[in-house]
Amino acid sequence: MNKGVEPETVAKNYGKTNPEQNPVFIDFLKVRVDDVDAPNPYFEMIALQLLKYNLLISHRHCNRSRSYDCAYKILTTTQAQNVVGKIEYSERYNRVLLELTGLGCACIEKVEPNYKWLQALVAQPAVTIRRIDLALDDENGLYRIESIDKDYSRGRFNAESGKRPKKENVGNKVAGRTRYIGGPTAYKRGRFYEKGKQLKLAHCRPWMRHEVRFVSNDRDRIPDEVIRNRADYFYSAFPRALQKLLGKHSVIPVTERFMREYVSDISTRVASCKRQYGPLIGTLTGHHGATATCEMLSRIGRSKVIELPPFVDEVSLADCTDIIALQSGEAI
Repeated sequence: MNKGVEPETVAKNYGKTNPEQNPVFIDFLKVRVDDVDAPNPYFEMIALQLLKYNLLISHRHCNRSRSYDCAYKILTTTQAQNVVGKIEYSERYNRVLLELTGLGCACIEKVEPNYKWLQALVAQPAVTIRRIDLALDDENGLYRIESIDKDYSRGRFNAESGKRPKKENVGNKVAGRTRYIGGPTAYKRGRFYEKGKQLKLAHCRPWMRHEVRFVSNDRDRIPDEVIRNRADYFYSAFPRALQKLLGKHSVIPVTERFMREYVSDISTRVASCKRQYGPLIGTLTGHHGATATCEMLSRIGRSKVIELPPFVDEVSLADCTDIIALQSGEAI
């Protein structure tokens, strides 16, 4: 295993980050299952398990990876437009490839915060982790872009051998900046970005998100224990830099994370609607009242571009109405 990600570097600190909940979550996962002679029974087994997290395997085909014969989308049971991953099969190699996006992993996290099923899945001898993205939310901006740039120049992201990883700067101070540490094909790559600015949320602009991506290759294999000890592997990916975050941040619940993204999306669309149709809607409301205006302008059907996270309830939506109104006003 790559020495740069050995969990021993921060093992003594494990459990001190947050005594109630692990602050590091999975934002992307791809696993490969070998020696699958009959795909249908295996797909059925996976589908049965996914139903526990309100996910299902669709009959809709999607883009398949090289050397794979078929690929099907994984959707949420509540919103058919929410694609949260895919599952593929290769007849030539008798392999199954299971891929889950950030929302797919969040659906599992909502039911099982410790990812119990995923731990059991990757523990099987025929299963290997091909890629996993570990993320941590820094809501108060304790480790900002300026500090990341300074630490990189001082060599705190360097490997044990002293080799300096590649660095890529993206974005600007207004729309949000991103820093990539490590090459696109490297075994581990850091991604640090201003999440609050990216979502254009005025009430949480300091919010930073720190991610570490591990990709398996011929030399380095991702250990099975990375899901169980994800905090250890996250911090020890760049120990001299990320140790500053140990025990100094709060956990953002999974529902809150996706509600913020929903508020950001809706606020932008409401602001656009105000710019184009605000005067007309205001005039109609003055003449006919709000209820009659709403009935005149709305029609049966659902927007294909606005989808709620599957675990959001009516109470959560009611709580964010005022924020959307304020945010949409600032976006104009």
